[in-house]
Amino acid sequence: MSGQVTGIATIRVDGQEIPSEKGATLNPGGVNRTPRMAGKRVFYNEEPVAPTLQCTVLHTDEIDLIDLNTIKDATVLVECDNGQDYLLTGAFVTETAELNTGEGQVRLNFAARTCERI
Repeated sequence: MSGQVTGIATIRVDGQEIPSEKGATLNPGGVNRTPRMAGKRVFYNEEPVAPTLQCTVLHTDEIDLIDLNTIKDATVLVECDNGQDYLLTGAFVTETAELNTGEGQVRLNFAARTCERI
């Protein structure tokens, strides 16, 4: 075991790498549990949480802002430099992508049906 911590992730949407900056955030989804009390006994409710991915994309001459906004039912691969890879299926953009012209960046937010380690 090398003990390497993830520092860089490569993101591919339907096989095409997008130029994302360091600092993407992947939530694999699952459930949130809310504690509930009945006297001194503790119970919980579960609420499903969709997998999500947030990243900052560099707006290069190959990146079309309008095309980013149309992403739906995509396969998104997150390849971490520590050897762990995650596959999101049925992924879609949750908010319109906005271009920050001062920084040349586009914030991209995805949700997906599933996320699994591959």
